[in-house]
Amino acid sequence: MNLNELVSKNQSIKIVPSIEESLRSIGLNVDLDVNSVVWFEQLKDAYRLWKKSTTIEKNIEIFFQSVPDPYRVALVFVIKCGECKDCKPKSLPFYIIETLQKWSSHSGSVPEQSIKLPAFHFAIYQRNQHFLNLIAKTYQMATIKEDILPFVNDMIKNDNCKQASQIVIAMELFDDIPVENLLFPLILQDKTCVIDEYLSECPNQVQPLLVFLDKLLDKNFGTRDFIQQYIDENKICHVKYEKLHYKPLGKLVGRLCNKYNIPIETCKNLSKNRTTGGLKYLIHQKYQEHNVSLSVWEDLVKDSLKQNVESAHEFIDMLIDYDRNEALKWAKYLNLTENHLPLALRNVSLQDTPEENWDTEVDPAQNYYKFSLPSDQIIMIDTAEKFYDLMVSTLATCSVVSVDCEWKPSFGATQSQVALVQIATQHNVYLVDALLLNNQQYTSFWYTFHKSFLDNAEIVKLGFGLEQDLKELKCSVNGLGNIKVRGEGLLDLGLLWKHLLNIGFIFPCNNESGGNSLSSLVQLCFGLPLEKSEQCSNWELRPLRETQIMYAALDAHVLIEIYELLQKLCQKQGINFDEICNNIMSEKKTKNSKRLKIIERFQPCVNNSQTKSVKDVKFLIDIKLSNLMPYLRYCGIDTVTIESTMLWCDTVKLAISEDRLILLVKLKCSPSLNFPQSSILDVGMSTSIKDQLDKVLNSYNIRVVQNNLLTCCIECNSKDVKKIDSKEVLQLCNSYKSFTNADTPGPRYVTDDYDDEETNYDNFLSDSDYDDDMYHIQPVKHTHQSLCKTSKGLPIQIIDVNSLSVTNKPVFVCEDCGKLYWEGDEFLKTVNNTICKLTNITIW
Repeated sequence: MNLNELVSKNQSIKIVPSIEESLRSIGLNVDLDVNSVVWFEQLKDAYRLWKKSTTIEKNIEIFFQSVPDPYRVALVFVIKCGECKDCKPKSLPFYIIETLQKWSSHSGSVPEQSIKLPAFHFAIYQRNQHFLNLIAKTYQMATIKEDILPFVNDMIKNDNCKQASQIVIAMELFDDIPVENLLFPLILQDKTCVIDEYLSECPNQVQPLLVFLDKLLDKNFGTRDFIQQYIDENKICHVKYEKLHYKPLGKLVGRLCNKYNIPIETCKNLSKNRTTGGLKYLIHQKYQEHNVSLSVWEDLVKDSLKQNVESAHEFIDMLIDYDRNEALKWAKYLNLTENHLPLALRNVSLQDTPEENWDTEVDPAQNYYKFSLPSDQIIMIDTAEKFYDLMVSTLATCSVVSVDCEWKPSFGATQSQVALVQIATQHNVYLVDALLLNNQQYTSFWYTFHKSFLDNAEIVKLGFGLEQDLKELKCSVNGLGNIKVRGEGLLDLGLLWKHLLNIGFIFPCNNESGGNSLSSLVQLCFGLPLEKSEQCSNWELRPLRETQIMYAALDAHVLIEIYELLQKLCQKQGINFDEICNNIMSEKKTKNSKRLKIIERFQPCVNNSQTKSVKDVKFLIDIKLSNLMPYLRYCGIDTVTIESTMLWCDTVKLAISEDRLILLVKLKCSPSLNFPQSSILDVGMSTSIKDQLDKVLNSYNIRVVQNNLLTCCIECNSKDVKKIDSKEVLQLCNSYKSFTNADTPGPRYVTDDYDDEETNYDNFLSDSDYDDDMYHIQPVKHTHQSLCKTSKGLPIQIIDVNSLSVTNKPVFVCEDCGKLYWEGDEFLKTVNNTICKLTNITIW
């Protein structure tokens, strides 16, 4: 066939030479003599029949011994195989080079210098890393690295760092290519698998890479400008810009440190940033959440500054905005001189700062749930003998116990380990000092703890966030590296809570906060939340404070109390409590199937079999779902948004008072007995408008018919929408034209000076999934008084009166805001088309 017949006149073509022609052009003799051709054909027939065998391998070695240039001939054989680009270990090309490598190692043969560069050019043609490595080793390419390095550098400049990294691994050029030059473009493209593969082959390159990345974490460095300049100069494509700021880069550095056992404190900027972030969190907890006691505050601030004193100045700067006296106190503690003080503190002398009582505790103003056991029933386990007796004598006789763990918040560089393990029975709480007992000499005790307690399915272990606690134990305690973190005998009360909500379980109390923490569950069960001021304690300090001991004991024992209460309430409400618990503990996560999200387990009961009309439902929706609101209103459903400043408990109260259902982007628990969980639906943000609307209609089994469409104003939510027939439309347009300057060009709105508090169309349109189909019009206000008004005196908003006058179809007008809807409205077309796809009905 003629080449001209394959391409059009305006189409360009690029002729790529074959690998054989390419190697011939650089001087490789790719021809074979007649005997070699005959032998090669026999080899291919034999390999198709027998694959790898000792006889074939022996024949190949004999052939290599008989020819003067075995390395060239072997390379030509591979090129002529036809499957030379993707040579898998079981392919003939791979077997030929593999046999050549074995033969050369025991025969002492070495490749000619002239064949090495052609072999390299063939090697970079490969897509199989194993074959590339085999060729590099067989042809000893490391000896010509001076010739190879320019090619590798060109690959890096041409944004082909993945292939360059594979060649560096194969040729062992780790010390010749700066690791930041090779891997930083891959970091910008978020190709973590390639980075991990490279570093696993040359772990000595991890430290130089960390030094480079840690430099980018310096807040004074100008990281964004550096990265943008690097991208522009090196012409990096497919950059993942969302990965190029402090947080994701810090996570990458932290992950590499953990993977290659490099102390995080060696990365000074990462360590400093983490410490500063932890201190910022502490300030927030103390001054905004009021959830940190004075002792906890001072312990953690001292510990954080001890780990990284360079964060001191930033800490003082942040603290000034909340408490100047406290900032002065810490400046004095840090021995900051007048010159090093922030400007806001320099007018105040440190000598005049009042002495603080650092041991004063602040009594909480709120009532909290209290520990119900006598204090002498809290038993400290701090010796091997006590630990052994606990396992053998106490826990062996229990059927239900609770487990909780405490560890110091990891604000600084060093990862914290579990410091305390709380185990509660009905009458006692045992506090196991994991910090003291986590020693090599006690490994056998922890192994017994694993086998006789954690792995004993006959003892139900209760927890809240139990999987996370067990993961921390698994990572930090000697002897617990093989424990399971979910399964039979392990019951997470957080999951039990969600399952009970699904089946309509009624809690005895309300939870005004609407959270999903243990404190929220305690309030639902007993009417009071937990006091959490010791939650962020430094649990590695010894001896523990009395408040820490009481907090730790209560956190564990309240799990037993919740379990017993739920068991009793389920019995009263006719719920099979034991069956639900067994289902939770036997629930397994499959690797191959799609993982069931918590939300999907949480809300299977929302769907109602009874069909509802649009008049039967009203919605209160998250402001982040404002792009969904016009579609619901178009269906005739009364829909309003939740004000961004409204608390969750107030939102639920509003929904109850107006008999509304709530639509959210992220599910929350109902805080009220009067508002069932099934009245809250998680719509999500990642799906399209069509999918969101479909989920709402199906979840509440809402039937939309044609008469429902446009019975609710899309703009103001009014139910007073009037239909105007085509004759009235023509009269309206003629009346409008008589009061409008015909010379005024462009589309217009006829509006009055009033605000629509309900909807901001600019925000709505910009968030829509259908932005490409929308027609954006800039409103122009008329200064004249229009006679085209609704029955309530509102000006009718008319766009493109000329097109409207020739339409032969009815229109709709909102009597309360004057909004006019007609077939030529581009936005209305988008809404109508979406509804039509879901319901097969249309207004026109």
